[in-house]
Amino acid sequence: MRIKKFRGKNILDALDKIKKEFGESAVILNSEQIRTEEGTMYEITAAIEEEEISIKNTLDMNTDSDQNFIDKEKAQDLLKEEIAEIKKMLKVLLEPNFKDSKYLEWIEKGMPPFIAKELIHTNSDLAEIILSKLKEKGSVPNSKYQVFIGDAGVGKTTNIFKLAIWYKCKYNSKVLVINLDNYKVESNFQTKKLAELLEIEVENLTLEEVKEIEPVLSKYKYVLFDTPSLGKRLLISDLENLIIQMPFLRFRWVVRAVDHYQHILNQWNLLKRFPVEGILLSFVDKIFNGLPLFWILDNSLPPITFISNGERIPEDILKAEEEIIKKILLKTL
Repeated sequence: MRIKKFRGKNILDALDKIKKEFGESAVILNSEQIRTEEGTMYEITAAIEEEEISIKNTLDMNTDSDQNFIDKEKAQDLLKEEIAEIKKMLKVLLEPNFKDSKYLEWIEKGMPPFIAKELIHTNSDLAEIILSKLKEKGSVPNSKYQVFIGDAGVGKTTNIFKLAIWYKCKYNSKVLVINLDNYKVESNFQTKKLAELLEIEVENLTLEEVKEIEPVLSKYKYVLFDTPSLGKRLLISDLENLIIQMPFLRFRWVVRAVDHYQHILNQWNLLKRFPVEGILLSFVDKIFNGLPLFWILDNSLPPITFISNGERIPEDILKAEEEIIKKILLKTL
């Protein structure tokens, strides 16, 4: 049996090369997308019985007047090379190297495959890689106007008041919370109770009324906007209209630490065109394994700004420093 790898700019290109060299009887063993110096390529491993190759060579020989015989010694050398290649492939399959086993271990424990594939090719310690990638993302300023967006139940309202107290006590700042989530009676009740308890000023407005209050916002150091659940009561078109009316607004995306990375990436595809400065990671106290959270290191995502690690207000919130994030990601390792 002869085994060979074929590369092409796309799958059809690679298959065409297989067909030209091996004919219609080729068997596909494996296919994958790889990165090369020439860019992304498709690599297909194909095999064919030696007898079929001989038949094909015979047919080619009949059509090529310049090739009248097969060099026996050359054929033997080719056969030896193919046997050596088969032995090499069998050795790889039967004795997976350390990198392969580490990659599988990470995947089994929940690390997103696209992150595991990137990290496995680096020789640095995992803790060093985490810190390096977090530094690349940089820090996020505490913008004056922060609009908190996210799914229902991610903890937007609770964490807005945690941050309001954090800004008020740490910087001795005057803070206003604007509640745009007026669809539920219990939501308004919760906002009112928290505002009274923590002595934070609150305005209940609709999306249409936000522009009207702009002249009085200058007296506040921080203005935090609470919004309805994204995709249900708050549409992408609402965000577009909001940023057109008030282009100085900056978004904070609230994400549950327990959510699957694919849901997070799908949501980010909808939000990445907006000025999202950072991510507030909630429900961190509910995780027992940090590997599923490695999506945080994706270069396309904004940095983590704050971490919510409980329900107490205002205690259970932390500024997302690099060492804190590293500790969370390496949990259970």
